[in-house]
Amino acid sequence: MTKSDLPSSRSEAVSVNRVDRLKVRHLKLLELVDTSGSLTAAAEALHISQPSATKMLQELESAFGCSLVDRTTRGGTLSIAGVRALERLRIATGALDAISMALVTQSETPLVRIGMLPLAGVSLIPRLVAELSPRGVLPRLQLLTGTVSEVLALLRQGRIDCVIGRVDTDSPERNVDEFDIVSLSDERFEVACGYRNPLAKARKLKLAELRDSPWIIPPKQTYTRQIFDAAFVSIGLTPPHAHIESRSFHTSLATVAKTSFLTIAPRSAVNYYTGMGKVYKLNLVQPFQSDYAVFITLKNTTKLAAIQLIQSTFQRLAA
Repeated sequence: MTKSDLPSSRSEAVSVNRVDRLKVRHLKLLELVDTSGSLTAAAEALHISQPSATKMLQELESAFGCSLVDRTTRGGTLSIAGVRALERLRIATGALDAISMALVTQSETPLVRIGMLPLAGVSLIPRLVAELSPRGVLPRLQLLTGTVSEVLALLRQGRIDCVIGRVDTDSPERNVDEFDIVSLSDERFEVACGYRNPLAKARKLKLAELRDSPWIIPPKQTYTRQIFDAAFVSIGLTPPHAHIESRSFHTSLATVAKTSFLTIAPRSAVNYYTGMGKVYKLNLVQPFQSDYAVFITLKNTTKLAAIQLIQSTFQRLAA
């Protein structure tokens, strides 16, 4: 150890020592106070007494050198410093949870927790497995599907290791500066119908001709729905109402195959069902905007070898 490796002062050495003495319960305490709004409730959840919880909080505040909880007559809320601390502590507790999951079974094979949009489950994940499995290097995968906001929140909390999704850089809540983002692919949206639908015989179709058809489309908060609605608005039409709302491309396409409904889905999903002879891809005069996928990890965190393998494989497949 060189002189530069040593703490710069006695007070800094004391602070480092205090942080070293923190335990897992200390890390859980702030999260419990945040969710319950009470130090008493946090103590009950940890199965400790109120005085013990108060002492733990004091130890936390002493280690970090600032007040973390603002006391109120109704309980307690995190201070601004407490909120910032919890953001980092959630990553730590998420990592601890991952360790237990990774070591329960097949500890010799690394575990990677992936948050993803439905598009990834249709196209990217199958290609990843097909590429790595024959080589015997496929990590164990835990796949969680959700919206952009949902999976990015899990990534921030350390509950997943990476995200296959998209980031809207003009949306302030995305806070993209905290992420490492690598472009993977883009993919056009298509409209599909069943083979018995009269529209399947049309050579060229305008969006206006589809407006009054019954539709299965994703909920309004999804990116696909935004693209869908924007296409109709751009030609001066009110978007069709959803007779059925579904986040699952597979559910939508399987239903379309047996009914008179239309649906919108990524090209890879439509091509898959077209190849099985279940749906027909409509030929539109004005195509829908493309979807795109990026690989997202947190900055300033150690990127496991298994995550690096998955990222490089996706990049090679995209190229």
